[in-house]
Amino acid sequence: MDKWGFVFALLTVLTVMTGAWFIAGVYYSMTAENIGYEVIDELDDGVEIRRYGEMTVVSTAANGQNEAFSLLARYISGNNRDNVRMNMTSPVISIKDDSSVSMSFVLPEGYDAENAPLPEKSGVAISTIPPRKLAVITFSGYANDNAFDDHRSVLSSQLEEHGIVTKGDFFLMRYNPPWVPPSLMRNEVAVEVE
Repeated sequence: MDKWGFVFALLTVLTVMTGAWFIAGVYYSMTAENIGYEVIDELDDGVEIRRYGEMTVVSTAANGQNEAFSLLARYISGNNRDNVRMNMTSPVISIKDDSSVSMSFVLPEGYDAENAPLPEKSGVAISTIPPRKLAVITFSGYANDNAFDDHRSVLSSQLEEHGIVTKGDFFLMRYNPPWVPPSLMRNEVAVEVE
């Protein structure tokens, strides 16, 4: 095989692999269990006020996103005391501060704090988030610090303008794996409101 034939074959393989990865990401995004909610009000700039029911989460804190995600992914992949594998759900919830990231996966329907498998790793915990009302703004693209800050600012301004009082920290909700094209990604900045 000459040099150009090899290059063509390599490019073909890379294109097929990239396409398969893209299709897998889109398929996951379309088939993953999403947490249900009810939209109870719509403000300007795409801000929604939503009511969420009770949810059971597995959570951890780590030095970075990848470390936190890996710990939780291992838990739902069967690295728990019962060796039970669970489906991934959307969104992945995270709060970042200067030195660490707190991240939570919502457990699939049917699991609660009483029947969820106990984690093997210390620092991974099961908890229940009671029903709550959230203010949310949705955006596409990568959820980096700048995108989070920009959308948090818009959300905060809308809440202030409408006299809505917040409770707790603003947080990020991600719905897609990182290989989904940015234009198809769904991310949200949210905060609990009264």
